[in-house]
Amino acid sequence: MAATITPIRDTAGPRTGPTTGPGPAGVLAPVPLDQVPEVGRALERLGVAPFADPAPTSRAGRNDNWAGPTTDGREVFVKRLVPPFAAERFARARAFEQLLGADRRPARWHAPALLGADPEALLLVHERLTDAVPGHLLADQGRFDPALSHRIGAALAELHRLPVDPAVLPRPAAEAERAAARLDELTAEGYAAASGGELEAWSLLHHDKRVRAAVRELARESAAALAAPVHGDLRLDQFLLSGDELHLTDWEEFQLSDPARDVGAYVGQWLHRAATGMFAALGPDTPASPAEVHEALMRSGDEQLAAVRPQLGAFWSGYHRDRPEPGRDTPEFTARVVRYAGWHLFERTIATAALVQRLTAAHRGTAGVGRTALLDPLRSAEALGLTRA
Repeated sequence: MAATITPIRDTAGPRTGPTTGPGPAGVLAPVPLDQVPEVGRALERLGVAPFADPAPTSRAGRNDNWAGPTTDGREVFVKRLVPPFAAERFARARAFEQLLGADRRPARWHAPALLGADPEALLLVHERLTDAVPGHLLADQGRFDPALSHRIGAALAELHRLPVDPAVLPRPAAEAERAAARLDELTAEGYAAASGGELEAWSLLHHDKRVRAAVRELARESAAALAAPVHGDLRLDQFLLSGDELHLTDWEEFQLSDPARDVGAYVGQWLHRAATGMFAALGPDTPASPAEVHEALMRSGDEQLAAVRPQLGAFWSGYHRDRPEPGRDTPEFTARVVRYAGWHLFERTIATAALVQRLTAAHRGTAGVGRTALLDPLRSAEALGLTRA
C-alpha cells in the first residue's frame, strides 16, 4: 500500500556547529555522533542497538550519516535528513518503501532494507552493504562495463513501470520546471550567498536566450508527459554493486514525474564525465595557438565520447529491452532525455562554480557541451548512441 504524501512544512532548524564545515558545493562536513545525542535517542526508539564503536564512520554529504556494526552485530547505515525540505524528503523515502511493499519487490534490482524510520528525528536506518561498490568508483577504476549499464537501463524501466495511484503520490514540479523559474533572475539572498564563479555561471544562462527557451520548452513538455514513479535524483554513486546484486539507494526525491528525467540524469552523468575528460586531457604541453587548441579539443572530445558511447548505447538498449511504455519509444521522449542530460551539465557547472571566484575554461566548455544537448537534442542523441537497433 502506498503512503499519501502531503506537503510538510520543514520545521527542522538550521544546521549549526560541525555540520556546517567546509566541503564541496552543497556538501557539508561530517558530524561526530557524540555531538548529536538526539540520534542515539532515535535509534533507541526504533529498537536499533547502539553502534559498537562510539565514533562510527561518518562521511561528508548532503545529510548527516553514520555507518558501522551495532552492539548486536548488525551492520547499519544511519542517515539524518537536514534542511532544506528534510521533512518532505523523509516522507518521500517512506512512500517509496510503502509503495514497494512485500508484493512488489522488483526482479532486476534491490534497495537496501529499511530497518527503521523516526519522523521526530527525520532519521532513516538501512541495512549496510559492507561489500558494495558504488557506480562512480567502478567507473573511475574502469570496472563499469556496458553489461552493467544494460542492467541499469532494464532496472530503471522496471521502476518506471511500477503501478502507483496519483492520489497518494502527487506530482510536484519537475527539475526542468524549477530550473525554468530560476532563469531570469536570482533572489537577493541567492545573489548574496553566491561565489563569483556561481554568478558568472548564472550570467551565462541569463544572457543566453536560446538556452532559456529550450529549458522552458522542456519544462512544458515534461509537465505534459505521462508521469511515472521516478527516483528523482539519479547519480552513478547511488547504484551499488554488492556481489552480483544491483542496488539503488537514496529515495528522498522519489515522486511521480516525467521518466525522461531519470533517464536523462543517467545519460548526463556519462556525458559530464566525457566533457570533463575532454578538458582534462589538455595538459601544459598542449599547443598554444587557438587553432591548434581547438583541434586538440575536438580530438579529445571525440575520444572521450567514443569511450562513453558503449555505456550509453547499452543503457538505452536495456531501458527499451521489454515492450516500452506508451510515449517512451518516440523522438519526443528521446529529445527530453537528451535535454535533461544537457541541463545536468549546467547544474554540475553551477555546483562546482560555488568553489571558485572565476569560471575556468573547463567550466565554460562543459556548459557548452550541455548547451549543444539542449539546443539540438536529436542530433546529440545520435552522437551519444541513443538509437534503437
